[in-house]
Amino acid sequence: MDKRYERNIPSISEEEQKLLSHKKVLVIGCGGLGGYIIEYLARLGVGHITAIDGDSFEPNNLNRQLNSSPDVLGYSKALTAAMRVKKIAPDTEIIPIETFFDTKNADELVKNQDLVIDALDNIPSRFIMEDACERQKITFVHGAILGWNFQVTVGRPGSRILHHIYKTATNISCKTSLAMTPPACAAVEIAEALKILTGHEPSLEGKLLMYNLQNMEQLIISIN
Repeated sequence: MDKRYERNIPSISEEEQKLLSHKKVLVIGCGGLGGYIIEYLARLGVGHITAIDGDSFEPNNLNRQLNSSPDVLGYSKALTAAMRVKKIAPDTEIIPIETFFDTKNADELVKNQDLVIDALDNIPSRFIMEDACERQKITFVHGAILGWNFQVTVGRPGSRILHHIYKTATNISCKTSLAMTPPACAAVEIAEALKILTGHEPSLEGKLLMYNLQNMEQLIISIN
């Protein structure tokens, strides 16, 4: 086994580590959440990552986005994420796609993935993701951040869990966050992703975890 992953053992088995090297994960969004999600996937040893984002770095990203720095302002978030992965995990296949996720490309991007991870910043796009995952029969991990708060759930095909959570609330902004909120949310999303990719049941299927970092209060509710 590659020595870079030996500290993953025995938290996961050697067989599970080998399994990760063959998994394909689509990360939708390469900003606050996505930067950390892609980082964690690469360091865990996931073999194939597709990173989609049509945006470029702006000064207001510098407070929270892992890959942002003054020297990459104006550069593609997807390409910058790919360059970082190649530095830290050269054997990982990373495919950057410089476009926004929408109804025109959703099915093609989701198709043939083992898992989709939500790092989006708006609810309409999340509905598009859920619909595409349902059509393609792919599980997704959802995460969202706002200020001190984050939430995470797991959606299986047919669960319609995001439609249950958000219903008709499509105009909520998800673009404000403190520096520590995205990595905290991404860590929980990746913990659930790791279980799914290695054949274990996730803890948040059919449940929504809501966490407030300001008062350290946690709430898990069932979603029907």
